[in-house]
Amino acid sequence: MKTPHVTAIIPTTGRPGLRRAVSSVLRQNQAVHPLVVVDDPDSFDHVSNKLEGLACSLVKTAGGVGGATARNLGAQFAETPYLAFLDEDDEWLTEKTAVQLPHASGDTVVSSRAMLVGSSSRIVPDRLHEPSSESLADYVLDQSTVKVRQRFMQTSTLLCSREAVLEVPWDEQLTRHQDWDWMIRLDAAGFSVQQLPEVLVRVTQQRASSFSKRQDWQASMEWLRTLENEVSVKPAADFMASIVARGAFESRAWASGARALTDSVRQGAHGSALMVGASGILRAVGRRG
Repeated sequence: MKTPHVTAIIPTTGRPGLRRAVSSVLRQNQAVHPLVVVDDPDSFDHVSNKLEGLACSLVKTAGGVGGATARNLGAQFAETPYLAFLDEDDEWLTEKTAVQLPHASGDTVVSSRAMLVGSSSRIVPDRLHEPSSESLADYVLDQSTVKVRQRFMQTSTLLCSREAVLEVPWDEQLTRHQDWDWMIRLDAAGFSVQQLPEVLVRVTQQRASSFSKRQDWQASMEWLRTLENEVSVKPAADFMASIVARGAFESRAWASGARALTDSVRQGAHGSALMVGASGILRAVGRRG
């Protein structure tokens, strides 16, 4: 097999899907080297045993540092000119790297469509990002339809130069929206983010726990405030309604949810975003029953 030009960085805490994820990297038509970053030192031996027989490298963090720090660490250890990211619950289709690599360059990051798998399956996004017509921030925050994942760009779809990560590292302080944040900052720094129409990744849908939801809506609100110079008013209002207000309502933070939804109305959020935000009330009431 030819010397790999791409390293796949896979942060892990030892979840069940890890071996499947690494195997999907090794099945690529284009040679790729898997670099597994273990974010739980106590599970290092367990992960090593789980991956026995698979040609991959393992490094470990100090523990509990999170996905962003693990990806930055992986970029530092990688020895190839290009990197790709894979969450341990997801898997690549065999042609992913071969399709994406010809489109990548030092200043071009490549994404793709994906197949969401879970209780049901569907291909996302319906609408690809068009850099000539809108910023990346406007693309990912827009909620102009109630259709789930109308616009979509996620970690496991991304391939980029190693220099891109070294120049614009992942934000290690964020607890949510790490992939969106990184891509938005790349866009602002002058990198091009190209989204291909091919379906190249299978992404496993996860349901957040009620505890994480109580924390997440506040983290989302704080993150939105950092985007003041990157996002237009209407997509920001959509995000405030569909993510912040809905999360607050689902956490039964009624006053905070009402304020977020009211602010969204004043800023001209799409009706679909307001509907998604208000749906948090029904979810919270339904769980109470």
